[in-house]
Amino acid sequence: MGVMSVREFNANTSKAIARAEAGEVIEITRNGKPIVEMRAKRANRMDDPEFRKNWKAMVEGMKEGVPGLSGPASYEERTGR
Repeated sequence: MGVMSVREFNANTSKAIARAEAGEVIEITRNGKPIVEMRAKRANRMDDPEFRKNWKAMVEGMKEGVPGLSGPASYEERTGR
């Protein structure tokens, strides 16, 4: 993690952005206290075909439920209370 003061960030904005794009997390400080953490934006995982396929499979599995488990699930449903 890199650390920059606000003054240094203002003077070197392009360099700070390039460092963040390269994967570095930059902490920007004012009077020695951290005020901002800058990092590159993550890609949207739903755009990844493999992630989307696995996500859909997980959702379908949740809809189907646990094999062998049927009937009332909660204490109130089982006891009628």
